[in-house]
Amino acid sequence: MAAKTSQLTYEQALQEAETKGTAHASDPAVMAQFCDANIQILIGAVSPKLVWEGAQKKGMTFLELGRLCGKDKMAVEALMWV
Repeated sequence: MAAKTSQLTYEQALQEAETKGTAHASDPAVMAQFCDANIQILIGAVSPKLVWEGAQKKGMTFLELGRLCGKDKMAVEALMWV
């Protein structure tokens, strides 16, 4: 089931993940931290912020984005243009 669209900005989500820690942060915050630290390693030349924003607009969860990274790199890249 898809998550609600985040009311946080990317920067606010990153700050929440840093402040609360991954175990206690919201799903959008954990996703932002994942995008910031890992998305370019897994996918290549993509914007972590734009991928996060696209995933949030689609109502994706962190787990859904993580699975998509393993299955379809082009679909992850397409999130930048949602």
